[in-house]
Amino acid sequence: MIEVALEPSKETVTKLRWSAYVEEDNAPFELYIPKWRVPEPWPGRIRVGIAAYKGKPSAFKESPFSEGRPEDPIRVLVRRVSDLVHSVRYAPLGEPESWQIGEPYIPYSLIPGGADWLVIEVAWDLRSRGQFGGVPTYREDPLPDS
Repeated sequence: MIEVALEPSKETVTKLRWSAYVEEDNAPFELYIPKWRVPEPWPGRIRVGIAAYKGKPSAFKESPFSEGRPEDPIRVLVRRVSDLVHSVRYAPLGEPESWQIGEPYIPYSLIPGGADWLVIEVAWDLRSRGQFGGVPTYREDPLPDS
C-alpha cells in the first residue's frame, strides 16, 4: 500500500479538499470529501492509503458510514475512468450522492502497478482537528438583493 499525507487546500459549499504535490509526476494529488463524512472540527491532515484491488468489485466491502460517527476511517473501491497527462481519474462505485469521497485524480507514481481498480483508505489525523485551513471558494453571506 502506498501512503500519502495530505494537507487542507480548499473548501467548497459541500466538500473539503486535501492535497499534496507529487514531484515525481509534477502534479497534485487532490482528494475531495463531502462535509457530511468529515469529523468536526475538521482535521488539518489526513493520511491516504492506495492499494491495487484484484478481486471482484461485487465482493468488496467498503467501510459503512454510521450516522454520528464521521471519525471512522473511509475505505472505498474506485475504478479507473480516464487517463490524463499527469494523473488518472478514478470514480467510486454507486450513486454520487452516497460517495464517501469525490472522484480522485491520482498521479501515476501513486498507482500500484497501473491498476484499474484501487482501494482508497482515509485516516483522519484527529490531533489536527480544527486546523483545516483550506480557502473557501464561495461566499458565506449572500450578496443583498439590489
